[in-house]
Amino acid sequence: MTHPTLEETRAYVRVPATSLSDADLQRMMNAADDDQTARCTIPDPYPDALGQAFLRRVQREIAARNLPLGMVGVDAAEYGPQRLPTFDALIEEHEKPFRKQVLA
Repeated sequence: MTHPTLEETRAYVRVPATSLSDADLQRMMNAADDDQTARCTIPDPYPDALGQAFLRRVQREIAARNLPLGMVGVDAAEYGPQRLPTFDALIEEHEKPFRKQVLA
């Protein structure tokens, strides 16, 4: 099982180390790994779909890092402040076949 490396993730998100330190990016990657492991059954070898969802999780974390409560400012939206959506259809689509089924 292999998640994308720090270098692969940095290349994907296109955020230089001068804007986001390796330590901060690694922390975001660890959180994305924890989230994915908690929600999905991870087969070996690690599938590309889960790798893409992992990169997307990290990318969303980076996008939200400077947004208090996930809010996008008034100048960025036509009708006032907007929230960063909690649901990401691409992550859902990539992880759907691997989701752990939980019965209540």
